[in-house]
Amino acid sequence: MNNNRNNEFDDEERQLVLDFENTVLQGGTQFFDVDELEVIIDYYFEVNDQESLQRAVEYAEQLYPDSTTIRLRRAHLLIAQQQYEPALQMIQKLRRQEPHNTDVAYSLGVAYGAVGERQKAIELYHEAAEDGWLLGRVYANIAEEYYHLNDFDEAIRYYLLALDTDTYDESTIYNYLDTCIQAGRTEDAVTYLKSFVGEHPYSSEAWHCLGTAYRELGLFEQSVDAYEYAIAIDKSNVAFYADLATTQEYMSRPGDAVTTLLRGRDFVSDRAALYRTVAYVYARADNNEMAILYFRKAIEENPEDAEAYAALALGYAVSGDQGNALPLIKKALHLAPESPEVLCSAGIVYDIRGNFEAASDYFERMIATDNCTEIQCQHYTQFLFNHQLYDMVVDFALESLDLYPGHPFYSTYLAAAAFYSNRYNRASHALPDADTALLHELCPEIFEHPRLSSLIPDNHPTT
Repeated sequence: MNNNRNNEFDDEERQLVLDFENTVLQGGTQFFDVDELEVIIDYYFEVNDQESLQRAVEYAEQLYPDSTTIRLRRAHLLIAQQQYEPALQMIQKLRRQEPHNTDVAYSLGVAYGAVGERQKAIELYHEAAEDGWLLGRVYANIAEEYYHLNDFDEAIRYYLLALDTDTYDESTIYNYLDTCIQAGRTEDAVTYLKSFVGEHPYSSEAWHCLGTAYRELGLFEQSVDAYEYAIAIDKSNVAFYADLATTQEYMSRPGDAVTTLLRGRDFVSDRAALYRTVAYVYARADNNEMAILYFRKAIEENPEDAEAYAALALGYAVSGDQGNALPLIKKALHLAPESPEVLCSAGIVYDIRGNFEAASDYFERMIATDNCTEIQCQHYTQFLFNHQLYDMVVDFALESLDLYPGHPFYSTYLAAAAFYSNRYNRASHALPDADTALLHELCPEIFEHPRLSSLIPDNHPTT
């Protein structure tokens, strides 16, 4: 969540930042009033420049140690640094001093949300909304708290309220769509987004979301059209090309997907990411030679692209070229040692090399980031199962099913691992949601069990 309520910066405000950088950050001095320093600090929050942010807050504190505005910015910085208790104490003190200050109420809501006190955060955001200032940001934060409470209907309601203001940021429409998908209300999202682009025809983000919603419903032709509108409005966004290409892959048109991606190479700023996405298309089409070629192109564009090094290492490892794989995965780990993508690739590469200890360490570090994608979690599940760590598979599959109830992949691995660890009752609960084809691959013996075999679903689609 963005703790800053002011997300828009005009030329005058950007000039303030340049003046600050050309004087204070170079060791000089210049007078800035509280409002100007607020803009400067908020800018660094927005662009996530932590070093400059720290120095700006410290400089502001030197000039205005008693300013509520500056102290709130210090509290926001503490929250960004995950120093929640000091931040809470600071804002609670300000709250006692200025009980009717809606900025303080808003900041206290941010702090409570950061520590998981969702209901308190919601109450404070409602108080902050009373001044009518930047309601889009306030409503979006309320929606986010309801999302974390798994109250998706209320989250959707507040995201819609946020979108109906003039102060929402682009993340709101994406969060709205994600919540609709989680709530099983994707058709509602399509209806709303169609209306939204009718009123805001040049919103590339809205067209992008509409394309994703159509794809979620399997309406691929409509998805393609919506993504094309998004690209026509903003040719520089890598994600637009990538998602259009994904839809084309779903339509079994990998050649069109590659063509779509390469259309963007003269427009996007991150050409390395574009080439990396092309490489993934080829990899999914089992064209390892072309995948390696485009991963190398990505590295040529950006020699610091850790994900490209990791993916290239994986490509070599899968093709049996361990000599090239090992230095590449080491390079990736050096560039991004905490990246879940890199750690997952390292786990797979070292597993292929037969180094169980190293592979296990990298997978465990990946899970510890709490920022893994579903496919990365699935790789971890497969790793545990392949090494017959069935108790760990059961535990991890159960945790995953809390997030993805009834998911065929995790249900299947849970059933198979429970069977092999003689927990037949646990297996019986998972079997109705299992993928029959995958289950036959993992645990053919379960089909012969006198009681469990009758629980296996017929003709369950492979995921």
